[in-house]
Amino acid sequence: MPQDYPDLDLGRETGIEPARFRVAGRNVVVVGAVIDGEEAYFDNGVLQSKSKVEAGVTFGPEVLRAMGGRRVLALWLSAARDAAGKIGWLGVAVGEMRIDAAKKDGFRDVSAFSAKLTDAARGRVTVWQMKEPERKAFLKLLEAKPDLWTHAARGFRDTVAATIPEAADMAKGDASAAAGPSSAGSPDVPVGAEGGVRPAALRTSGRDVTVVGILVQDGKASWDNGVLVGKSKAEEGIAFGGEALRAMGGKRVCAVLASATRHEDGKPGWFGASVAEMRIDAAKKEGFKDLGAASHKMNDAARGRVEFWRLKPEERKAVGDLLRSRADLWEAAFENVRSALE
Repeated sequence: MPQDYPDLDLGRETGIEPARFRVAGRNVVVVGAVIDGEEAYFDNGVLQSKSKVEAGVTFGPEVLRAMGGRRVLALWLSAARDAAGKIGWLGVAVGEMRIDAAKKDGFRDVSAFSAKLTDAARGRVTVWQMKEPERKAFLKLLEAKPDLWTHAARGFRDTVAATIPEAADMAKGDASAAAGPSSAGSPDVPVGAEGGVRPAALRTSGRDVTVVGILVQDGKASWDNGVLVGKSKAEEGIAFGGEALRAMGGKRVCAVLASATRHEDGKPGWFGASVAEMRIDAAKKEGFKDLGAASHKMNDAARGRVEFWRLKPEERKAVGDLLRSRADLWEAAFENVRSALE
């Protein structure tokens, strides 16, 4: 029956069953997975910190204890039934570990890990932390269960496809992907995808929202969805870190994340915008950005928050002109956006 918990026969090799939750009136199951370099596999041991890769390793919160170790990702993937009773992916949360196999020592942020299970169960989708090889490995996991991708929640599909464009190929032939323009769902904002990154579609606070990227450099603004995943034109080939001194002599670059959603009559308009600053030393190929703060910018924009105070007057004008260039979205822009730029 549609009311039953989804039955996912995944990751049980370690003897641990998927976790079950009742969230916002839905029955949700969560399974675990591991991405170790280019290898990926389901492993529910992640749910209890008992995955195969963690066996025999002593973990602690001190980063230095496994600095020489390899990076391993733990994944929490949730699934739920759609209105027709079909089972599909709902959310995914990602946690990073460092494991020194020789010393049998490891590092993980225990407090952050404790929230991942709930994040996934609630339908949160966070895949921006993955590096290129890890994204390809994650794609293989999804390809192993095509039915779950076909019936995945729209927010899951669109957010994953925005980060991993190849994921969109799994949707070819799907009737929902071929549907024409609609007055419901995330607005279609076809901008900034020249670099291969599509706009992100999210579901937040009961709204379907589309987030696009704007790159602000030398007082000019241009569409670039690469800023959503750290792959904008300005960021290509740059090694970023959290130490401000590494790019003190570099140029200031801003990433603006702008969101659009629909009014009650179905008409889409600009809804929110957030700004993240970077420093880039092109000569040294080094840059600085606050990765922790940047990770929250997409959610801020998706929730309708508007913050342009970080922009200089000429930068704010350039961003405003770019948003106005989409006359349809500007005409129906929400008041908080219009008032911030007028």
